Amino acid sequence: MHDLNGNFINANKAAINMIGISWEELYNGNAKDYLSKESLELAHNIRKKMLNNEPVDQPYEQRVVRRDGTEVYIQLSTSIIYDKGKPVGFQNIARNITEQKKMNENLRFYLQQATRAQEEERKRISHELHDDTVQALVVLSRQLDALTSASNGMTEESKKRIEELWQQTDSILQGVRRLSQDLRPAAIDRLGLLPAVRWLAEEVTKYSGVATNVQIIGKEHRLSEEAAIALFRIIQEALRNVWRHSGATSAKIMVEFIENRTKITIHDNGKGFKLTGKIGDLAKQSKLGLAGMQERVQLLGGKMDVQSEPGKGTTITVDVPG
Repeated sequence: MHDLNGNFINANKAAINMIGISWEELYNGNAKDYLSKESLELAHNIRKKMLNNEPVDQPYEQRVVRRDGTEVYIQLSTSIIYDKGKPVGFQNIARNITEQKKMNENLRFYLQQATRAQEEERKRISHELHDDTVQALVVLSRQLDALTSASNGMTEESKKRIEELWQQTDSILQGVRRLSQDLRPAAIDRLGLLPAVRWLAEEVTKYSGVATNVQIIGKEHRLSEEAAIALFRIIQEALRNVWRHSGATSAKIMVEFIENRTKITIHDNGKGFKLTGKIGDLAKQSKLGLAGMQERVQLLGGKMDVQSEPGKGTTITVDVPG
């Protein structure tokens, strides 16, 4: 507990051990002596809101710097102490989440590395398909076309069969080209996120029948390659869910650039679904596509929101730094 100015009033033994100070240091100390600059600003904002009866999201995280220089991450729940109806201080219930924080950071690092490796593998396979498989199919298609054109003395049945083979080869060629583009669109490497998103919308409209439009708001930010690819994959997965599962006839992608943030909204007019639990429970609900999108958003340090109701379509909002 501390007064309105942050001077410590009392604490239990667990708090003393967590902060790493003596009882004497506690009673002569102030909360600001142990908070990082960012944590101190957050503490001031929370103090102001609580004294003004404004809502505060709790519990919240703070970073404590101990006397020996080590850092401890704590999860706090704060309440006001009243005396005769007037606020005189704050009571804080804290939980040490340092190890959990480290584990989450390690997990995020490994996930980031796995995602990066996955993208590199997609890029490699895409290039191989384009440079080898597609070119081989192009040569085969031309040979069959030439054979059809120079078919003197060939029976009509043979001509028809060669024509069918040429059409099948051309169809396979188009499919492999689409697969190569799906794995790694050339537009995203050459031109950036927005051209790749427009290309994706055109492809979805062409091959799924779901009319897909793109709206851009604000001046485009320069995004890192990693962020651009992650956002593209999020939109790609969202549209894949739309045409595979929603039964929608139209979808809209809105990309909004706000100061140092990028906000993306994907909305469809499909059948929607009933949301149960939190965003973090998506994997448990077998919504692996949405769970994968959430993981990418977290790697970018952003937030994702999903709104859906049966018969009212689905709206996915992604808000990330950059």
